[in-house]
Amino acid sequence: MSTTSPLLSGRVEKVMSRSVVVMLEGIPMSEARAIAVQYDHNGFPIVTHEGRLVGILTKGDLLRAARAALADPGVWQESVSRWMAHGVLALRAGDSLATAVDHMVDSGLRSLPVIDDRGRVIGMVSRNDLMAAIC
Repeated sequence: MSTTSPLLSGRVEKVMSRSVVVMLEGIPMSEARAIAVQYDHNGFPIVTHEGRLVGILTKGDLLRAARAALADPGVWQESVSRWMAHGVLALRAGDSLATAVDHMVDSGLRSLPVIDDRGRVIGMVSRNDLMAAIC
């Protein structure tokens, strides 16, 4: 008898958003800020030119940069890689929804990137995606 709810036994690929707004690791924070305002997502995967995930930039990271910019407006010219979270937790398309819920709850993040076998971003899963799947 399985202890996992049937609602959580589905796979991440069934609920993930495939249209993902990513940012390149070398862009300035001013550009990252403009993208974040335009798209209003919880987090943005930061990728290399090859599309490989190297970090994530959250609204919290942008707020920390905004606070720092009060004393030093040059912050907005710094690379996004200076402010992003490194060593990002990511999901795979074949992961269970239970795994996604565990990672999201444990990390406190509101969205998680989904990567392929080469580390390229192929989707995002948000709290809303998971709630829609289980409710």
